[in-house]
Amino acid sequence: SPHPVLRSKLHARAGEKCCKSKVESQRQRREPAREGKRRAQHHQSHTEREMATNNAQVPAELQALFAKQDKAKAIEDEIRALQETLENMPGKPGLKGPLIDKDGFPRADVDIYKAREHRHRIACLQTDHKAVMKEVEQGLYAYHQSVKTSGGSSSHMPMPAQPRPPPTIPAAPVAAAAKAPFALIDDVSPASPALAAGLKVGHRVLSIGTIDADIIRDRGMSALGEVVAAHEGRQLEVQVLPEGEARPLTLQLTPARWSGRGLLGCHLQPLN
Repeated sequence: SPHPVLRSKLHARAGEKCCKSKVESQRQRREPAREGKRRAQHHQSHTEREMATNNAQVPAELQALFAKQDKAKAIEDEIRALQETLENMPGKPGLKGPLIDKDGFPRADVDIYKAREHRHRIACLQTDHKAVMKEVEQGLYAYHQSVKTSGGSSSHMPMPAQPRPPPTIPAAPVAAAAKAPFALIDDVSPASPALAAGLKVGHRVLSIGTIDADIIRDRGMSALGEVVAAHEGRQLEVQVLPEGEARPLTLQLTPARWSGRGLLGCHLQPLN
């Protein structure tokens, strides 16, 4: 057998070789990852340089139009998110669901404040979207006119997409139009709650709160008086058919004391 000193040296050399082998193996395993990272960084730098070059080539007018289209897209996304919130929140009021129960009281299963806040926000966003897309349309027309005037060509330039209509609030269910009117408004007093709600002479009344033609037929117009009195200072949803129209109109009426008689300030002529 080898001398003890020699045996010790042989063991040491074997250990060094083993360590070098492990280090080399680890280096080889890390090398592809490093190479991939370098390639990704190179590609990113190249893409950034290319985008900067393209932006430098795109006229300022078109860049402004692209920015406005991005703004319109952000508005559309917010509208869709609010619509989904209304559809999925407790009570699922949606965009057009009633916020009062059959007795004319605010629904206990719906966060009325949040539902109205979301609906109002959607209406404001739709107005903003319409204004932005109108600016895009006008900007496109102005840009094309300037190109024609200068005798240049815009065929090689990326152009904004044609303006899109804003996301729309679904129309009221057609079933609502199947209700029969039970009264005709033949007088609306100035400075009255009825006038403030938007009621007009010639409107045919389909419902006020829970009162409709069926209830009036069973209980008479006195049932309407009871509901109005019970809702003094509180909002009632009113559905009417404007004169000469087939689609119902929904209004919010708040019975209240005013300078005239009654709580509404309008006269309803019963319809047979």
